[in-house]
Amino acid sequence: MHIDLEIHSHIFTLCKPFSCRNLRRIHPKKRPYLTIVCVCLVVFFPIRIWAQTNDPNPKQNGNPESKTEAENLKKETGIRVTGKKDKRDQEILRTPNSISRLNEQEIQDAGINRTNDIDKQVPNFSIIDSGSRNFTYFNIRGMRSIAFSEPAVGLILDGIPLNDNVALNTELYGLENIEVYRGSQATLFGKNFQGGVVEIKTKKPTNLPEGKITLDFGNYKKQETSVYYNAPIINDKLFFGVAGKTTEREGYLSNVTGFYYPNNRPYELPVEIYKTHPDGRKGRAGRFRLYFTPNEMFEADLQVSAESFDDGSLNLVNYLGAKSEREKALLQGCVAAPTNCSKLYGTYVNRVNGDRKVYWDYEGKSNVTGNTYSLATTTKLPFTNLKTASAIRKMDIDPITADSDFTKIDQNRSIYVEKSTTFLNDIYFESKDKHDPLQFKVGIYASNKITNIDQAREHRVQLYVINDFPGLSAPTREKNLSRLHDRNVSFYTHNSYTFFDKFTITLGARIERQESKLSHTEQAVGVSPFNPIGETLILSDPYSISNRYNYNVSRIIFDYKPIENLMFFVGFSRGYKNAGYSTVVNQPSKASFKPEINDTIEAGIKSEFFKGKFGLKYTQFYTETQDFHVIRAINLSQYVNLNAEMVTIRGYELESFVKPQKDTKLGLSAGYTEGIFNKFQDTVLNRNFNGKWVHFIPKYDIVSYLQYRNDFGIFFRGEFQAVGQMYFAADNTVYSDPYYVLNARIGYETDKLSAYLYMNNINDRYYFTSYIDGTFQAVPGAPKTYGFMLTYKI
Repeated sequence: MHIDLEIHSHIFTLCKPFSCRNLRRIHPKKRPYLTIVCVCLVVFFPIRIWAQTNDPNPKQNGNPESKTEAENLKKETGIRVTGKKDKRDQEILRTPNSISRLNEQEIQDAGINRTNDIDKQVPNFSIIDSGSRNFTYFNIRGMRSIAFSEPAVGLILDGIPLNDNVALNTELYGLENIEVYRGSQATLFGKNFQGGVVEIKTKKPTNLPEGKITLDFGNYKKQETSVYYNAPIINDKLFFGVAGKTTEREGYLSNVTGFYYPNNRPYELPVEIYKTHPDGRKGRAGRFRLYFTPNEMFEADLQVSAESFDDGSLNLVNYLGAKSEREKALLQGCVAAPTNCSKLYGTYVNRVNGDRKVYWDYEGKSNVTGNTYSLATTTKLPFTNLKTASAIRKMDIDPITADSDFTKIDQNRSIYVEKSTTFLNDIYFESKDKHDPLQFKVGIYASNKITNIDQAREHRVQLYVINDFPGLSAPTREKNLSRLHDRNVSFYTHNSYTFFDKFTITLGARIERQESKLSHTEQAVGVSPFNPIGETLILSDPYSISNRYNYNVSRIIFDYKPIENLMFFVGFSRGYKNAGYSTVVNQPSKASFKPEINDTIEAGIKSEFFKGKFGLKYTQFYTETQDFHVIRAINLSQYVNLNAEMVTIRGYELESFVKPQKDTKLGLSAGYTEGIFNKFQDTVLNRNFNGKWVHFIPKYDIVSYLQYRNDFGIFFRGEFQAVGQMYFAADNTVYSDPYYVLNARIGYETDKLSAYLYMNNINDRYYFTSYIDGTFQAVPGAPKTYGFMLTYKI
C-alpha cells in the first residue's frame, strides 16, 4: 500500500495575489515554483488549450480572478495539473550532449524512489549492486565504478558532488528533476566524472508553501514514509524546507535450515525445517534547508542532510543454482572448483528450483551513516554569475558483517569498517544571458578526502587459528588497516559560440593535479592463553606510498541546428578516472594502479516534431581506453585493482516517444554497448584475455512503455524492460543470461485524491545483477513486488 499525501496551496486560489506584473518583479531564481502556480495560466494552459483547439496564436496574458473561474476553465478545457513543462526540456534539446531528463511527474509515473530505480529508465546506464547498498557502482557506456577507484559516474545533488559509494544508492524524496549525462563531463562539472553524471535537484523553497507526505506499504512487509515541506519565513527573502524518509522491508532471501543441504544428491529430497530472511533493509534519511535571497544580487542555499541505514546480510546466493547455462559452464570444466566438479554438478541439479535460497550461517548486518553539510551561493555580477559550492561529507560504514566461507559451519566472517571525510569547494563564473551567442563557464575545484578502512576476516575455528596465527586463540581477526589521503585541485572551462543561431562550436578543457597517499599494515588480533585482553601480531611490514599525477584533457563539439527542433552534433573528448590504491593487499608493488584514460568520438541527432507529439534522440559512440581498471581477487582476503592496457568500447543509445493523441504516450529507450579487451595480461592469474568481452557491461538494455492519462482521471502505465547478457569474469565463463521484466501501474487521479495499484517484475524473473570475484556467489535482482498508493492534494 502506498499513501501519498501532497500538500500545496490551491493553484488558482493563490494565483490571485500574485499577478503576472508582480511575478516579473521577483528575481528569476526565486520564480520556479511560483511559475507552476501563476505562470501556468500564461504558459502551460495556453499550450494545452492550443493543442486541443489548434489555435495558432494562444493568448498568454490572463489569470482567472477567482477559484470558480479557474474551475470553469478546467471544465471547459479538460485540463488537469499533473505536472509541469519548463524551458529546460527545450534547452536539453539544443544541448549537444546525450542527456536523459525526468521531471517531477515522470519520476512519479516511473516509480523512482531511490537511485537504483533510475537506470531502468535510461539507456546505457546500469547499476551494479554488490549485495549491499553500501557498495553500489554506476556504469554508463562501459565506464564503470569499481572497488578502490573513484566513481566513474558521479552523483550531484543540488550542485554538490557526492563521490562515495554509499551516496550512489541513497533514498530519493522531494525531487524536482533528474538528469543523466552520458559521456565524459570533465570540462562541464567541478568534479571529474569520466563516464557521466547523474544530476538530481530537489524542490527549492519559494513564496509558495507546498509539501508532500508519502506512506508506502507493499509485500515483503514493505513500509516507507517520506515527507517534505517548503515555506517562506520572510516573503521574497528567506525560506525553509524540511524533508525526510524512512524505509523498511523484509529480506528477499530465505536462509534455510534442514536436511541434505547444501550438497544433496539427486535421490535426496531436501527437507526445510526453518528459514529466516537475513537481508532485510531499514533506513532513515532527512534534510533541512534554508534558502536566502536578501536582494536581487545574491542567493544562498544552505543544506544539512543525514542518512542512516541498518540493513541485514549481503544479498548473495549460490550462482550455480540458477536456471541458466551454468550447466554448460560446469560441464566445460566446473569453473568455480575444478577439483570438486561432480559434487558441484549435483548441487546445481538440485538447486535449479531453489531461487533466492541460501544454506549457511548467513545472518549479517550492515550499518551506515552519512552526513552532508553544504552551502551554495550565487552572486549576480554585471556580465556574469559567480557561483560557489562548498560541502563537508562524512560517511561511516560501521560495520558490515557477513558469512565469508558460505558453509553451515561458523568458520569465517567478513567484517568491514570504513570512515571517510571529504571537503570540497567549487567556484566558477558562468554566462548570465542564456540568449547570448557566447556561453562560458570557468572554475576551480578542490577536494580533500581522508579515508580510514579496517577490512577484516574473523577466523572462528581454533585449529585454523593455531596453525596460521601461533599464540592466538579463536576468534582471531586478520585485519588490513589502511589510511588514504587524496587531494585534488583542478581548473576547468566549458565554452561555446553560436553563429547565425544555427552552428555552434563548443570547446572545453581541464587541468588537474592529484596527490594521494596510502598507509597500510596487516595484523592479526585475538586473545591468547597468556593475555586474555588480547594481543596483536604484525603479519606484514607496514608501508606507505605517495604518488602525484597531472591530468590534461579537452573536449570539442560541433553542432548544427537547421530548424528550431532539430540538431545534429559530433564531438571528441578525453576523460579519465583517477589513479588510486588497493587497500587490502600487503604487497606495496601491487597496491598502486594507474589512472584510466579514455578518448571518445560521438555523433548524434536530437529532434522533436508535430507540436511535441514525436521526439527522437540517437547517439553513436566509440571509445578507446588505456589502463582500464579491473578488480581481481588474490584470495578471499585480498583484492587488487589491475590496469588492462587497452580496451575499446562502442555502442549507441536511442530515446523516442510518440503521442498519438493527447491522452496516450508511447516511449522507447534502448542502448547497446560492446566492450572488448584488446590487450590485457592478468598479472594475478598470469593469463591473457585479449579479445574477451569486458565484464560487468550489459550488452543491451531496453525499456518501452505505454502510458495513458485522460481528463477523467484514469491513469495506466505498462513497462517492458530487457537487459542483455553481462559477463561477470574476464574469461567470459561466468555471466548473466538476458532477461526481461514487466511492470504496471494503474490508478485514478483527481485534483485532490488519487489511487494507484502497482506491480514490478510481474513475471517474477530470477536474474543476477553482479558476481563476487573469487567465489561462486552472485547478487540476484528483486523478485515480484506490488503495493497500493493513495495521493491527496490540496
